[in-house]
Amino acid sequence: MTAQFELYCEYIHCCGKKVLVLGEVETEKMAKKWIQDQTLLKKRPRLPKNDLIRTCPVIHCPAKLQIPRYNYRQKAVTL
Repeated sequence: MTAQFELYCEYIHCCGKKVLVLGEVETEKMAKKWIQDQTLLKKRPRLPKNDLIRTCPVIHCPAKLQIPRYNYRQKAVTL
């Protein structure tokens, strides 16, 4: 069985750090490629409507314009 890696991004906001899981891949090589692609293209993930960043009442909140930090982690194996 191959290891699975979760792909995620992190935002820093006035309410703390927000981690958003975006998907899974089978290999670490694929995970590193995904991070590189997201970072080079400066992509922003689609956030849920109730996300803190989208619902922040501060008009000029810098968190609304930030590019998230992309990363991956090995998924925990459940038996």
